[in-house]
Amino acid sequence: MIDPGRLERRSSELARIGGTDTSVSRLGLSADEQRARDLVRGWLAAKGAQVRRDAAANLFARFHGEGQGILVGSHLDSVPEGGRFDGALGVLCAVEAIAALVDAKIKLRRPIEVVAWADEEGARFGVGLFGSTAAFGRLARGVGDRTDRDGISIAEALRALGEQGDPAVARRDPKEIAAYLELHIEQGPRLETAGLPLGIVSDIVGIYHARVAIRGRADHAGATVMTARADALAAASEIVLAVERIARGRPDSVGTVGEIAVRPGAKNVVPGECVFTLDLRAARDHDGLVRDVLEAVTGIVSARGVEASVDDLARVPVTPLDPKIRDVLKRATTSVGVEAPLLVSGAGHDAQNPALSGVPTGMIFVRSTGGSHTPREFASTEDAALGAQALANALKELAT
Repeated sequence: MIDPGRLERRSSELARIGGTDTSVSRLGLSADEQRARDLVRGWLAAKGAQVRRDAAANLFARFHGEGQGILVGSHLDSVPEGGRFDGALGVLCAVEAIAALVDAKIKLRRPIEVVAWADEEGARFGVGLFGSTAAFGRLARGVGDRTDRDGISIAEALRALGEQGDPAVARRDPKEIAAYLELHIEQGPRLETAGLPLGIVSDIVGIYHARVAIRGRADHAGATVMTARADALAAASEIVLAVERIARGRPDSVGTVGEIAVRPGAKNVVPGECVFTLDLRAARDHDGLVRDVLEAVTGIVSARGVEASVDDLARVPVTPLDPKIRDVLKRATTSVGVEAPLLVSGAGHDAQNPALSGVPTGMIFVRSTGGSHTPREFASTEDAALGAQALANALKELAT
C-alpha cells in the first residue's frame, strides 16, 4: 500500500533543494539538480536498488536483476522560480510505487527501473527533454557545445558533475525496455473542472524550440532618421506578433516567445541585434505551424532589410501513446476508484522519446491547480497517493 505520509514528507524534503517557500529553482545539470538526484538515490538504494548515473546525468535505479524491464519515472529539474510538483511528483510517485511493491514482497518477473531524467525543462541550455533525448539517441550533433547565459557549455556542466562531457554516450538500446510509464501533474484545468483526480494521456503535442538571431545595424537614436534604420528589435517585435497571430489562427496550436535580449542595449542606440526564443506546439499539423512561422520570419526580415538566423534547439513530433499501455493504465486507475478520462497533453514530456523510439509508453496525469511553471502550482497528497497506487498497480501487472 502507498504511504501518503511518506510521500508528503519526501515531497517537502525534495522541495527544499533549490526551494524558497513554494518556489523552486532547480535548473538542469546544476549542483542543485545533482543534490536532488543524490537524495532520490539514497531512498532507492535503501530499498535494494542497483543505482547508477549515465553520461547525460540521468539517474537509474534497477530492481530485480537483468533482462528487459519496465522503466518508470520523470524529471527533477525545474524552470526558474517554478513550482514543487512539475516533474518532481512523477519521480516521487515512482519511488513510492516501487517501495510499495518491495514492501509487499511482490515477486517480479521483469525488472523495474526507476529513472530521474536530467534537464527536462531545458531552461538553462535551451535543449528540452535533454536527458531522455540522450538516452534514446535523439540528440542533435554538437549539442554538448551549447552554452548557458554564463558561457558554460553542456559538456562543461557534465564534466563538473563528474562525467566525461559527451552526452551521446548515454544512448541505450530501446529493446532493453519492455514499457515506459510516467506520472505527471496535468498542468492544466481539465481534471479540476471535471472533479477527477487522475487522467490518462492519449497523445502529446509536437514541440519546436529554436533561438532566432536578428541582425540589423546599431545607430544613434537621435541622428538616424526613421527611414534609414535597420532596427533589429522592431523586426523581432513584428515576428513576435506574427507568432501570436499564426498560432491563434490554427486549431490546437500555441506559440510563445519567452526570452528576448537586445544588443547593445542602450536607450540612445538603435538595436543592432536581437536574440529571442521560439516555442511552438500543436496537437495536429505541427509541421505546418513551424513552416508558417519560419516563412513569416523570412518575409519580415526581408521587408525590413535585416538578417536572421534560426538555430533549431529541439523538434519533437506529435506523439501518440501506446493503446495497450493505455488499457493497462485504465485498469490501474479503475482499481483505485477513478474513471480516468483520456487527455491530450499540451506540454511536452520525456515520455515522447521512448514512444518515438518504439517503446510501448503510457502516462498518468494527476490533477493540479494554480497553473504550472509557477510557485502557485499544487497537487494534493491525496491525489498524488491515488496516482502512485495506480502506478504501482500498473507496474505490478506489467512486471508480473
